[in-house]
Amino acid sequence: MEMEFQQVLLRVQESLSGDEVQDMVFLCSDLLSSKDLSTVTSGRQLFHLLEKRDLLSSEDSSLLLELLRIMKRNNLIRNLHFDAFTQTNDTATPRISSYRQLLYEVSESICDQDLKNIKFLLIKTLPRRKLEKDMTLLQLFLEMEKEDLLAEDNLDALQKMIASIHPGLEKRIVQYKTECFGGMVIAQESHSSASSTPDLLSLPTSVSSVGTMEDQVDRLSLTEGVSEISEDQSHNLDSSSNLPLAENPEIQQYEMKGDRRGVCVIINNYDFTAGGMPKREGTDIDKESLEAVFQWLGFEVLSEQNCDSVRMLQVLRDLAARDHRLADCVVCCVLSHGCVDGVFGVDGKTVTFRELLKTLSPLQCSSLYSKPKLFFIQACRGTNNQRAVFRQTFPGDEDTLVSDAAVPRDSIPEAADYLLAMSTVPHYVSYREKDKGTWFMQSLCDNLQLLVPRGIDLLSILTQVNADVSKKTDRSGLRKQMPQPEFTLTKRVVFPPPKTRPPLQ
Repeated sequence: MEMEFQQVLLRVQESLSGDEVQDMVFLCSDLLSSKDLSTVTSGRQLFHLLEKRDLLSSEDSSLLLELLRIMKRNNLIRNLHFDAFTQTNDTATPRISSYRQLLYEVSESICDQDLKNIKFLLIKTLPRRKLEKDMTLLQLFLEMEKEDLLAEDNLDALQKMIASIHPGLEKRIVQYKTECFGGMVIAQESHSSASSTPDLLSLPTSVSSVGTMEDQVDRLSLTEGVSEISEDQSHNLDSSSNLPLAENPEIQQYEMKGDRRGVCVIINNYDFTAGGMPKREGTDIDKESLEAVFQWLGFEVLSEQNCDSVRMLQVLRDLAARDHRLADCVVCCVLSHGCVDGVFGVDGKTVTFRELLKTLSPLQCSSLYSKPKLFFIQACRGTNNQRAVFRQTFPGDEDTLVSDAAVPRDSIPEAADYLLAMSTVPHYVSYREKDKGTWFMQSLCDNLQLLVPRGIDLLSILTQVNADVSKKTDRSGLRKQMPQPEFTLTKRVVFPPPKTRPPLQ
């Protein structure tokens, strides 16, 4: 057993970059002395120190698992099969403080230019030699701690500094202070192992405007398994709503006059038993709603259940092999768990967003040239759902809200006429109620029914979906969600009003 565990540690070390080793050193700075950590340059040295302090062993590898999850190296955890060394993991006390995680997540959200600006702000506070060019933000944090400028209960200097560099990120710090010192500490749950610290996620750093960024920060997504959802009042649209006009002479519309609207494929992944992940309770509600709405819109709807990674791509290749010359557009809805690169098949293997979209490129399907290819993805874009923590719920609220943890690092292809409507912004989870379906897909279906008959274009409808989902919350008022469409559409997508009544009320 000991030999096998040492082999696992060796493989972890070989998989870590130098920066990742230093990230681990920072996260462990409350567990080991600064003198010991100052000499660490490799994973092997760090693991040896942790073993000497009885913080890591073949009987309990929970600390290493905790570190890897914080650093979002879940693929490494899956590949190395830690199960044999985690007998005590389900009851293990988390060792990395929420404060240390906050600083790490802040550093992950800061770009190189932000780091230069932070160093400039500190030039009269820290010695110039401490601000040398290659010093990372985490190293700066350690120096600030030495100078008593930063501590778990002293974040004012950091907050003031971040506010001038990254105003949206300041709200992260405010939220942390509220949670940890305002009498409310948020916990989370995943399907793997346990930990009780809050998951303070990294912030999206590439959004269209500061205003949008601050809105997204307000709409935090922490994780699943919390409280019941408050009454949603977002669908009370009246005639005075400032909805976009259907006619806009400056922007052309895609033609929607074909003999048939097109094909809508729905990939509905529910049972992830083979992939070692929880079943997606409530996803069939989304599937049924999507089927009804897109049939109402005139689409031929094809549903595929529980697709592994190979089958998911094959479904789209089969779609690309069809003759779409008489169709106006094509739609693909994917309901699944997600990961850092894309979405999971039920076998636990990843299909990247780029792979999904490329299957319908004009090179693969010439009959879709210049026609809109619309993708609606229900999956998280962050991995915090996979972090192991103890669960905290409100009385009577168990098992009502869950999430589908993912982040597409690769954007949509450069080819024109694509829409990728994601259920959440990068680095955040999205929510699914077991008895009602997901916030995003249910709002999408509701707004398609409400606004298509009024002649509203699809991007404006998705804007209303953003507004509706952003108003949803759990009873604590802290768990929020913000969808995000990405597109290379060259015209407006306006579906002809169906002649039949809406399928859902």
